[in-house]
Amino acid sequence: MFRKILFSISCIFLFQFSYAQFKGGFYIGINGTQVDGDKIAGFYKLGSNLAVAVEYPFGEHLGVSMEIGYSQKGSQTKWQQGVPRQYFLKLDYVEVPLMLNYHDNKKVTLCAGVGINELVYFNEEIVNYNPYLNYSHIRKINNTDIELKGGGSYQLSKHWMINILYSYSVISMGISDDSPYLNNGLFNNLVTFRLGYLIKGKVNK
Repeated sequence: MFRKILFSISCIFLFQFSYAQFKGGFYIGINGTQVDGDKIAGFYKLGSNLAVAVEYPFGEHLGVSMEIGYSQKGSQTKWQQGVPRQYFLKLDYVEVPLMLNYHDNKKVTLCAGVGINELVYFNEEIVNYNPYLNYSHIRKINNTDIELKGGGSYQLSKHWMINILYSYSVISMGISDDSPYLNNGLFNNLVTFRLGYLIKGKVNK
C-alpha cells in the first residue's frame, strides 16, 4: 500500500511541475555506507545511486525539489587481501527525497530535507572466520526508512554539476540484539557523491 501511495504522489508531483517553471535533471553516483548499531565502523560498503529530480523555484535563490531514485546501502567488514569477508549487508531502496535548496548568485547550491525510502531488496551474509568476532544477524528489518539529508552542489558548466549528500536515519530501520542504541535500533549512515545533468525548464502557456 505504501509503495502505491508513494508512486502516486511522485507522479502527481512530477506531472504538475512539468506544466510550470522548473529545473530538472538526472543524477548518477555512488554511496559510501555503513549501519550504526552493528559491530562494524567505517564506510566500507559501496553502492550505486541513481535519480531523476525536479525543482520548482521560489524567487531568485530558493527552490523546492523532489527526486525519485534507486539507492544501494548496507554494511560490510573492511576488505583485506587474503582475508575472507566476515560480514555483508545489502539494502536496496527506492527513495523519494524532498529538499529545500538555496542557490547563490554563482555556482553553489546548499540543500537540506528528508528522504522517504522503501526497501526493495535485503541480503545479509555472516561468516565467522575469526572466533573472537561474532556478528549478530538483523532480527527485524523495516520496509520504510526515513532519513534526514543535507549537502551541496557545484555547477561545472551549463548542464553538468557535482553533488555531495549526507544522510542519516531519523528512526531505526531495523533491530539487532547487539545494538547499543535505544531499543537495539539500527540506522543507515551514508555519504553520496553524484554527477548531475541539469535541464532548464520554461513556462508553458
